[in-house]
Amino acid sequence: MSRWLRALAVCGLLVPAGATAVNEQWFAGLRGGIAVTGQDYDNDGNVWQGHVGRTFGEQYALELELTVDEYDYGIDFGLEHYAIGINHLTINREPLWDPYFLIGVGAIHYEAPESSPLSGGTDAMFNLGIGGQWELVLPGRAFLRADLRIRYDLNDTRQPGQNGFGDALITIGLVIPLGR
Repeated sequence: MSRWLRALAVCGLLVPAGATAVNEQWFAGLRGGIAVTGQDYDNDGNVWQGHVGRTFGEQYALELELTVDEYDYGIDFGLEHYAIGINHLTINREPLWDPYFLIGVGAIHYEAPESSPLSGGTDAMFNLGIGGQWELVLPGRAFLRADLRIRYDLNDTRQPGQNGFGDALITIGLVIPLGR
């Protein structure tokens, strides 16, 4: 009997390291959208985000996210942000979609246009948002993800887009599960 147990243990070691339970998997995605910085709710710039993450059970996920945006305010202003953050998602699984709550922290670097008195700097940032994910390709091979969040950074240089208030980021894109 112990010979069979040893054989099963060896077989367990031979399972690929990437194999995980159905509800725990790696994923990657890209999203694009707009940034809104003021109370006039205009499209102040373009936002591009890429992320890689891992789910932990049915309800939680953790992701590393890279963000690039450029605020032009309709006048080719040229304020650019580069950010890296870690986001925690709490997911509420539903039959037709997966709504989620997002909270995250990270660092954001800005590069101001040449006409600005300040050329750039790096500050801490915080994300708080909601979103949803819908299955596009069955069974679970590709998902559409939409996200609305407030990104607050600690930059208070009083330059346009750098006033210590949060920016609303509205994005939509694709998520691909890895290792399927």
